[in-house]
Amino acid sequence: MTPVSQVFDVYIDLNITLAIATLVWVSAKLMMARFGNKLDFPVQLGLLNGLFAIILLSPIAAAAYQCMLSQQMVPAILSVNLADYAVSQYLRGGIAIPAEDFQALLGFRARLSESVLTLAPGVGTGLALGLLAGFAWFSGKLVTSFVRLYRMLATCHDWRRNGRVRLLLSDHALVPFSARGLLNHYVVIPSDLLGEPEDLKLVVKHELQHLRQGDVAWEIGLELLRPLFFWNPFFYVWKSEVERLRELACDQRVAEKAHVDLRSYCMCLLRAAQAGLRKRGHQTGGDRSNGIAAVALLEVQDRLLRRSPGQKLRRRVEALLETNRIRPHRGMTLLAVLPMIAVIFLTALAIQKPADWSQDRLMLSAIVNLERLETINSFGQQPLR
Repeated sequence: MTPVSQVFDVYIDLNITLAIATLVWVSAKLMMARFGNKLDFPVQLGLLNGLFAIILLSPIAAAAYQCMLSQQMVPAILSVNLADYAVSQYLRGGIAIPAEDFQALLGFRARLSESVLTLAPGVGTGLALGLLAGFAWFSGKLVTSFVRLYRMLATCHDWRRNGRVRLLLSDHALVPFSARGLLNHYVVIPSDLLGEPEDLKLVVKHELQHLRQGDVAWEIGLELLRPLFFWNPFFYVWKSEVERLRELACDQRVAEKAHVDLRSYCMCLLRAAQAGLRKRGHQTGGDRSNGIAAVALLEVQDRLLRRSPGQKLRRRVEALLETNRIRPHRGMTLLAVLPMIAVIFLTALAIQKPADWSQDRLMLSAIVNLERLETINSFGQQPLR
């Protein structure tokens, strides 16, 4: 196996693992909602970010486990492989399809990967060109967003500075937002907020909380991965969930730690939304303030196939007024999340390619050859009347 094919296999494994993990997360969320349990938003956000880090590390964990199996450091009975399990079930009679069709089904992924990597005419070339075109398109949008953000920051005016955190004033930003560079963190505030001192205090607290939570770093990471996962719908479901919990967690933390008046906070969000929509109506170039590396106070742009800004604002206000959310002990949280981690790890193991030809696979190959031989021999026989 060439290094290119190994990298492509890891890429496919990551997409499959992300899909399974997303389904598990959504199922767990629906189950909790059905039983009336509501976790703190910061807890949910921490779990989501932690699970995503585990997803990215799952190929390494799976490779390490396979290495331990090959070195007999782990008993062979603990081997987990979906293809080997399917072959075992077929030989036991649990799967009733022709052996040749079953073998072709098992080798579908390998054939598809080979056709893409070798640019085989037809499907292989089409998929390869589609992946390359999508990667180039979204990479270009990524670079454009970085340039746009740099230009936005360059037009801002320095207001205050505390260590690596710089507070900037902008005459063009639709809404307040936070961003970061390699060394510094930035909080950009529309200059007209200077005339609203109470709103200004709440906005600064909100954006600084985003920086404390590391929300900007996570947003950068997800955007950097978008060109790789652009075709995977589960990536967008996961990213949308992160964006939703990020704002709700930040609102909850500010309301708790800063002891702000909830009514004043909600009215501040409403006024910021009104100001952003009003500015958007006067701008011809659209919103250029909250591109990559920027986490805005709220969204004032309509996005295709997503909830409108008005719906998101309503959800944030309703969430702020909820008082029955629980914050479990860390030990209980870890205990509850262990099944999710196990599912991610088992998925990463199950979708690995078998290391070599096992006895069951040799038996399957023998059955396929016998069926082919029987088919060849039957051509010369007279049909029964």
